[in-house]
Amino acid sequence: MKTSARMFHALIAGLALSLAAAAPGLAADAPAASPAPELPVSDFARFPLLSDVVMSPDGKYLAGSYEVDQTAGTNSKFQLIVFALPSLKVTARLNFSPWHMPGLITWVGPTRLVVSENKVTGSLAAEQPTGDIIALNADGSQQRMLYSIAARGTPGASFNMMDMVNGNPTVVGPTHEMNGHVFIELHPFPMNVSQHDESAHRTILYDVDSVSGYPKQIAEIDKGQAGFFVHDDKPLLAISHDRQLNEVVYLPDGHGGWKLAPAGVFGKVFEPLDVTPGGKGLYALYSATGGPQELIRCAFDGSGKQVLASNDFGSVNRVLWSPRERRVPIGVTFTATFKDGVPAVDYLSNDRWAQIHQALMKAFPGEYIGFGGMSDHGSTILIHAYSNRDPGEYALFDSKTMHLQPLMQVMPWFKPGQLAAREPIRFKNSAGMELDGYISFPVGVPHKNLPLILLPHGGPISIRDSWAYTSDAEQLAGFLANRGYAVLQVNYRGSGGRGLDFQHLGYRQFATGIQSDLTEGVQWAIAKGYADPNRICVFGASFGGYSSLMQPIVAPKLYKCAIDYAGVSDWRIEMDRSVYSHIDTGNTSYAQYIGTRADAKAISPLFMLDRFNVPVLIMQGGADNIVPPQNAERLRDKLEAMHKPYEWLWFGNEYHGFQTEPHLLAMFNKVQAFLARYIGPGAGTTAH
Repeated sequence: MKTSARMFHALIAGLALSLAAAAPGLAADAPAASPAPELPVSDFARFPLLSDVVMSPDGKYLAGSYEVDQTAGTNSKFQLIVFALPSLKVTARLNFSPWHMPGLITWVGPTRLVVSENKVTGSLAAEQPTGDIIALNADGSQQRMLYSIAARGTPGASFNMMDMVNGNPTVVGPTHEMNGHVFIELHPFPMNVSQHDESAHRTILYDVDSVSGYPKQIAEIDKGQAGFFVHDDKPLLAISHDRQLNEVVYLPDGHGGWKLAPAGVFGKVFEPLDVTPGGKGLYALYSATGGPQELIRCAFDGSGKQVLASNDFGSVNRVLWSPRERRVPIGVTFTATFKDGVPAVDYLSNDRWAQIHQALMKAFPGEYIGFGGMSDHGSTILIHAYSNRDPGEYALFDSKTMHLQPLMQVMPWFKPGQLAAREPIRFKNSAGMELDGYISFPVGVPHKNLPLILLPHGGPISIRDSWAYTSDAEQLAGFLANRGYAVLQVNYRGSGGRGLDFQHLGYRQFATGIQSDLTEGVQWAIAKGYADPNRICVFGASFGGYSSLMQPIVAPKLYKCAIDYAGVSDWRIEMDRSVYSHIDTGNTSYAQYIGTRADAKAISPLFMLDRFNVPVLIMQGGADNIVPPQNAERLRDKLEAMHKPYEWLWFGNEYHGFQTEPHLLAMFNKVQAFLARYIGPGAGTTAH
C-alpha cells in the first residue's frame, strides 16, 4: 500500500521526537561537567568489532569483516561474516588465514556475494590485495574461487579461471540485473618482467558468473592499470594515467576499441559515480583545473556539464543517494565544512529521502547520519550514526513505518561522554594560506594552558585527518586526550580533500613548507591560550614520524620530546627499499614529491641530528616494507653514537604500524610513560 503525501509529511513531522525516544543509544553525548576518568589502555588497543559493512540489495542480510581474536599472540585472524536482518543471526562465516582479511565485499544478487582477499600490512597502511576473489551464498553455500594468482597452474585451479589472463584482478561491481554475475578487471603481468614494470600495459574486463565461474571478456584497452566505468553491462569510459600520473580518459570509438577523449573535456579530475535516471548521462566528481572537486551531471562524452554542488574550500567528500530503482544524489557534504559541529549537508532536493535524512539529523544532534546502504526500493535503510567523539552505531530504518531499530555499536566498550570531541579549526599560515585541522581537549577540563601534542598525519600527499572517530589517528588522539593532553592535527599543504592544486603545494616541501605549516599550527594553539608553551611534544606515524624528527630541528625551542612511529629518517632508503621503489608509479612519485637522491639526502633528518636535541621514542615493525626498518635502525645507531637520548620499541614481525593487541598495548603503555616523563604533571616548566 502506498503512503499518501499527507501521511508521509505527518510521519516526518513526528519523526525526530519518536526516534529520540525509541533509540536513546543514538542520542548525542551531553557535555561532561567534570574530567572524564582515565580509561583502560586496552580500550584504545582494540579495533572495531565489525568493519566494511555492506547490506544486501533486498535489505535482508548484512556482511562485514570481523576480527576473530585481537589477542591471538602475534597473528591477526579475520572472517567474512554474514548476518540475517534484523535478528543479526549469523548465517555464514568465511575464515581467512592469519594476516589476511576480507577486502571489497560486493553483493551480486539478493543472496549471493563476492569478496576479494587482502593482506594486512599494518595498522598504518591500506591492506594489499592478494589476487584471490571468492563467491558464496548468504548461507555460506556454493563457495567458488573465481580468481587466484596463487592457485593458477595448480591442480586446484578451475578451467574457467585459466580462461582469464594471468594478472592482478580488481572487482568492478555487479551487473545491472544483479543476477549473480560480477565484473572483474584484470591487469596482465608482463611477459618479460622488469624491476619497475607494473603490468603488460593492458586492462581486460570480464563478466564472470559467480556460480559457475565462467568468464566472458567484454572489453580490453591497451593501457595498464586502467579502470572501466560500466553501465547496463557495457563499458562507457576507461580511465588511466600517463607517465606523469595525470589522469587520462578514453571513450568507446564505436568499433570495439577506445579513443582518447579531447583535451580538457574531462578536466584534471573526473570520477564517474552513477548514471542519471533514464541512462542518458552521468553523475561525477569533477575538477576542471585542479581546484576542489564538484558534483556534476554531464553526458557520457563529458559535454553539457551542470554543477550540482561545489565549495571553494573543500571537495565533495560524501554523496547521499536515493534508492537504486531511481538513484539520484539527494545531498552532499564538503571537506572541512561544518554546521553546529557536524559536517554540513547541502541538500540537492526536497524529496522523500532528503526529508528522511534531514529528520534523522535533527533527531540526533551532534551525530552525522550516513546512509550505509538501501534496499533496492528504499524500504530498508542501513543507518550509520557517528561523530567526532563516538565511533558510531548501526541501525535499520523502515522508511514505511519510520521505525528505527538499533543493531550494533562499532566500539561498545566506549560509553557516551568518555571520549574527547575533535573540534574543527581553521587558521592562516604566514603565507596567507588558509589551513584546517582539529584540536582535541581532555573531557571536562578548561581549554587553557594544557600540555599539547602535535599529531601530524602520514602520507603526506592526498592524505588528511578527518572529523569522524573512525581511523587510527583519531583513535590515537582520543587516547592522548583521555590522558590529559590537548591534541593538535593540521591538514598542511599537500593534504587531500581540497583538490589537486592544494596537493601540489606539498611537492618538494617535505622539510620546508609542510613543516612550517605544522609549526605555525602549534604557534596558533599557543596564541589561543590552549597550549602551555613549555609542555609540547610531537608524535607522528609514517610521514608523521618523519615530521616528528623534523619539527625539533626546524623549531628547536618549541618541543620537549618527540615520538617517531614507523617514520622516515632517510628518504634514500625509501627510494631503494620501499615496496613503492619497485614500481613505475612509485619512482615517479618520489621524483615529483622529493626530486633527486641528493635532494632526498638534503631533507633527511638522519643527516641533521646535530640539531636534534630532544629525547625521542622510536617505534618500528621489523617487517615493514613501506617504511623499511633500516630507517629506525640507522637513526638509533647514530643517536647512540652521538650520545643523544632515545627509547626503543621494536616488534620484528609487525608491518607498517602495530596490528595485534599485545603489541598495541605495549605501544600505548610506552607512549603514556614517555609523555608523562617529559610533558606530564610536574615534568618541568622551562622550554628547550
